[in-house]
Amino acid sequence: MSPYFEILVQLLTVIVLIFILIGFVFIWLYIVKKEKLLVHLQKSKLMKSRRKFAEIIWKPLIKAAEYVGPTAQQYKLMFDFEKDEQMLVRAGNPMGLTQKGLHGLRFVLGMGLLSFSIIYSFLGMPFALFSLLLLPIIGFAFPSLWIMYLAKERQEIISTMMPDFLDTVSITLQAGVSLDAALRQVTNQMEGPLSEEFQRFNREIDLGVPRRQAFQHILDRNTSKELEMLVNSLVQGSDLGVPVSTTFRVQAENLRAMRGYRAKEKAAKASPQVTLVTTFLVAPAVFLLIIGLLFLNMLYNPEAFGLDVWF
Repeated sequence: MSPYFEILVQLLTVIVLIFILIGFVFIWLYIVKKEKLLVHLQKSKLMKSRRKFAEIIWKPLIKAAEYVGPTAQQYKLMFDFEKDEQMLVRAGNPMGLTQKGLHGLRFVLGMGLLSFSIIYSFLGMPFALFSLLLLPIIGFAFPSLWIMYLAKERQEIISTMMPDFLDTVSITLQAGVSLDAALRQVTNQMEGPLSEEFQRFNREIDLGVPRRQAFQHILDRNTSKELEMLVNSLVQGSDLGVPVSTTFRVQAENLRAMRGYRAKEKAAKASPQVTLVTTFLVAPAVFLLIIGLLFLNMLYNPEAFGLDVWF
């Protein structure tokens, strides 16, 4: 057998092994991608089930609050109508909650916990005065705190969804679709608060609202910096004649870069925060524990410290 033939066989064997390795790599990437998709689907299903469970709990209470709302709104000094409406809009009016319902919910929970505290104190239970003072305040303040939390969470979700949303719209625009049609197509496929905002934008455009004014309404309803950057870029791009697909693509790249910088910034801030917790909480607690043990040892065993004369 000639040496050239052996070299050719070895070369073919290496090439076959390389192709097999590449095939295994692609199979592994496919499996990983599939697992990620399954995890994403499971998370979305879990979020939907949690949402349904929360709606089952809150819906009857919200209906009662809507009924009581007009009575609660008669006490105008207890509510900040403008701020409450703004927070509800930023939270996306969860479960159809209106300003009247929010005020009624605060009234219902406050009066309900006040009644519970009075009964609790009449029964002579422990911490009766504490519950009588604290529980009504918690009941009255909790709905507003809940709405503030939902508003903050919704704006964070909008910021997180922005890069993928922009990429999808950019690809759709490159296929020759107009901006309005691309937004309709993408918002029908994607779920979440960002899609809801642009669906509302499309409805306003259909009703004859000027485009610039509809963009301003998006900014008024949201505090997301990423969304504000996109809207301002779209307005400036339309004024300067920049292609819309280019605007979406550049914004997606910028947002991904900003996300990386933010992650690094949070990681850099984590160490000083841990140091502060250790310095002001852990270290004093350990110090007090050591001092307390020494004091108890001196108190109950003074002979070991030569203090038996004093005790």
